[in-house]
Amino acid sequence: MSCTCQGCGKQYKVDLVIPDELWEQIKPNGKPVGAGLLCGACIMNRIEKISDYDYWYLRKIPPNKATKPDR
Repeated sequence: MSCTCQGCGKQYKVDLVIPDELWEQIKPNGKPVGAGLLCGACIMNRIEKISDYDYWYLRKIPPNKATKPDR
């Protein structure tokens, strides 16, 4: 199953989980608190535009440990 990015319109399958306070700064326009869908490329592009973040650590979370936020 895939999602449609609300930034660029492309389909994606990998979720990136970022801190809530950062999400609120980059989420798609017009979305309520905690809502919206962005692909990894749009997330990173938006983060680069608003901050000086230059290092991220990507790790796999086992399916039984993962929780998905409501969107």
